[in-house]
Amino acid sequence: MAYAKRIGYLVRRDDMSLDQFHSHWLGTHAELCKKLPGLVRYATNLIDREKYPDAGWDGFSELWFESVEAHDAAFASEEGRTLLADAPNFAKKLYGVLVTENQHIWP
Repeated sequence: MAYAKRIGYLVRRDDMSLDQFHSHWLGTHAELCKKLPGLVRYATNLIDREKYPDAGWDGFSELWFESVEAHDAAFASEEGRTLLADAPNFAKKLYGVLVTENQHIWP
């Protein structure tokens, strides 16, 4: 089945430690994200900036929806607006894009 997949690239705020960033993203923000209507699958990916200093991002999220319309409805909802309003509480930059996923080896 084809899904609409959103990738959200994040850079932590300059005034936050990495632990504070992770705590908020993986706690408060993740709980808000899980409330999005129509969300089928959700994953967060942390990037070790000491190991990869040129990565440009501290991590990225992956959100799957049944369709682009379901994605759009989720982010237009009260839960979606609340989720996006929380981003400045821990991220200096959040860049979200819809991507086309091509599965090559997938269980």
